[in-house]
Amino acid sequence: MSKWINDISNALVQLGGLSHYSDLYSKIEEIREESLSKNWKAVVRRTIQQHSSDSESFLNKEDLFYTIDGIGSGVWGLRNYIPQEKNVDLTEDDIAFPEGKKVLRKHILYERNPKLIIEAKRRFKELNGKLFCEICEFDFEEKYGKIGEDFIEGHHTIPVSEMKERDKTKIQDIVMVCSNCHKMIHRKRPWLTKEKIKQLIR
Repeated sequence: MSKWINDISNALVQLGGLSHYSDLYSKIEEIREESLSKNWKAVVRRTIQQHSSDSESFLNKEDLFYTIDGIGSGVWGLRNYIPQEKNVDLTEDDIAFPEGKKVLRKHILYERNPKLIIEAKRRFKELNGKLFCEICEFDFEEKYGKIGEDFIEGHHTIPVSEMKERDKTKIQDIVMVCSNCHKMIHRKRPWLTKEKIKQLIR
C-alpha cells in the first residue's frame, strides 16, 4: 500500500469513516509532519478516485473508497471502515445516557451508523433544495454566506437510553435543526419535540 493510500485511509478512520475533502486535507496535514508539495491535494483526489469503483478513473485494482452522493459532493468514505470505541463520537443527543461514557460508546457503536447524518442531510437537501432548520427555518448559508453552505445539525429524535437492544437509528428519526433550536430541544427531559418548539417560537 502506498504512503498516500495509507495516509488517506488513516485520516478517514480518524474522521469516523467518511469525510469531505476539506476535513480530510486538514487531517492528512496532521498525520504528515513533513512539508507537502504544492499540488498534494490534487494527488489526494487522484489517489482516491483511482482506488474507487465509483469513479471513471478507477484502475481496477484495490477498491478502497466510495463516494457519498457522487464525486462532485466531495464526500468520501472508506469501504472497509469498522467503527471502534475510540472513534465513536458522542453528540448532544447522547449526553443524558444513564450508564456512563464507556457503555454509551459501545451502544452507539452497534446502533448508530456513522453515515446516517450525512445521508439524512443529503435526502433533505434533495427534497428541499437546501438545508435549513425544520423548526425555525434558519438557513446558515443565507445568513453567513459561503461558510454556512450545507451546514445544519442533525437531531436524533430517539434518545440512545430509550433504544432497545439492536435497535438502529433510521433516517426518519433525524431532524434538521439549527444550533439554537437543538439546544432548546435539550432544555427539558423528556426532550421537547419539534412541534413543541415550533409552538414556543410562534
